[in-house]
Amino acid sequence: MDLQGLSVLNLASQNMKYLTEKERVIATNLANSNTPGYLARDIKKPDFGSELSGKLAMKTTNPMHMSGIGRAVFSNEVYTPQPTTPLTIDGNGVIIEDQLNEASKASGEYNRMITIYNKYRTMLKTANTKINI
Repeated sequence: MDLQGLSVLNLASQNMKYLTEKERVIATNLANSNTPGYLARDIKKPDFGSELSGKLAMKTTNPMHMSGIGRAVFSNEVYTPQPTTPLTIDGNGVIIEDQLNEASKASGEYNRMITIYNKYRTMLKTANTKINI
């Protein structure tokens, strides 16, 4: 059974890919915190609502049923936002404290996604002992 075909597991997997890329961008920012003229980069967070709307229309047999959700594919777009704080004398725009705070948030969210992924995996395994996970 392909577990990635399930929308909840697919969303968790896609979000973990986004968070991995976000942590890579933050690590690059921290590595360049003393580079003259370097501005901190960021990655656009996927809009789950727009990515999921209309991807797959499942047939409903009852008007009370919820419509289905299809696979979402996110493009991780890295960009350089306009600095909101003054730059250093050499033109560097990386604030280490902000980057460490963002890294901590991304790490916590990644751990939450792993927990969700594993809970659903365990639930499916419990419901069907024939699934080899």
